[in-house]
Amino acid sequence: MRIIVNEGFKTVTRPKNLSFQIEKQLMDSINKGVFTVGDYLPSENQLVEIFGVSRGVIREALLMLSAKNIVEIQKGKGALIQSPSVDSLFESFSSLVNFKCGNIGLQCTQEVRMMLEPHIASLSAINRTESDIEKLKDYTQKMELEKNNKNQLSYYDIKFHKTIVRACGNPMFSLILEPIFHFLEKYHKNTFEDLTSNQITLNFHNRILSAIIKKNKNEAFNEMKQHLLYAQEDIEKLYQ
Repeated sequence: MRIIVNEGFKTVTRPKNLSFQIEKQLMDSINKGVFTVGDYLPSENQLVEIFGVSRGVIREALLMLSAKNIVEIQKGKGALIQSPSVDSLFESFSSLVNFKCGNIGLQCTQEVRMMLEPHIASLSAINRTESDIEKLKDYTQKMELEKNNKNQLSYYDIKFHKTIVRACGNPMFSLILEPIFHFLEKYHKNTFEDLTSNQITLNFHNRILSAIIKKNKNEAFNEMKQHLLYAQEDIEKLYQ
């Protein structure tokens, strides 16, 4: 296959899915930094020449990138590379989890949380900053004020857990768990609210917060584990 030296692209083969092959090469070039946020991709005419395909195939590939919010197609200007939208990425993940897990999505996500969040709480006890502590205190106080409002209680419950994840010092855990929290809020909001019992949740959060403030990683691990075990029992009862 002929290599286009200037752009690093290769001409595509003739079987089906030409537009998918072109989309992948364009996406790879963006990921490698050949084109960055704020750049325009080569024009349709240039891409037709580079890949040796019809204008319709090029337009289809660009539309696929646009549907993923990778580029914005601007009339008369071309395809502008955008910053990936975190919300759109989470939306895609939530839809996929809902499709794959169906009516046991809540159980599946809880199993993942059980495996990860106690360890994350342990790391957060070591790596947390004073700013993290202030946020955790704030969400705990707001839960206390809103303890008779299921909607607000569950909202601050998730905020509390998100803050612990971000405080642990390893951004990979946020990449794993933030989409899961988004999934809970989108597809299991009402159920999650029903499972969020006011005083019990508050008691667990206060104990987790206390352990993190003291930088006691073992206590933080155990309190988070007990918290999620209690929630898991509630979920199992719900599905019985």
